[in-house]
Amino acid sequence: MARRRTKSPNPIKKWWRSKKEFHFQAYTSMTLLSLGITMFSFIQLFFMDFAQEASDNMVTMIWAGLIGGAFALFYVAPEFFYFYDKKQTLTEILALDSRAEVMRRRKDAEIAADLLGKSFQSRLKELYEMMGISIPKRYSTLSTPAQESPRISSEEE
Repeated sequence: MARRRTKSPNPIKKWWRSKKEFHFQAYTSMTLLSLGITMFSFIQLFFMDFAQEASDNMVTMIWAGLIGGAFALFYVAPEFFYFYDKKQTLTEILALDSRAEVMRRRKDAEIAADLLGKSFQSRLKELYEMMGISIPKRYSTLSTPAQESPRISSEEE
């Protein structure tokens, strides 16, 4: 049987998928911006007597901000909370001092680190090195935060 051909993603989707390490920061920024616009519009419209003193154009802009911000929050906030949950999971795993517990939760930690980007991957690699756990090949090229810090030679002291 012939396989069904899938469409290749458009250039914007390709670009977004290639920037995995910035997804958490982008979703955080979009959520905070949408929440700020929504709250500002809500306060201006319902608590500040803005509608009585402002022109019709300003009231229309405030309504657009309220509806647009709420609409954006509806789509962006669940993604933000998904990434935030992964960050919390990884933070809990990085705080563990039991090798057996880290090994048990290894899959969750690697999924979270891959979603959150290189800085979290390098922190996970450092934990693996400290615990004596074998490091996955995809993390072998990363430098750990301890390796990134500049070393002071004895001459400079």
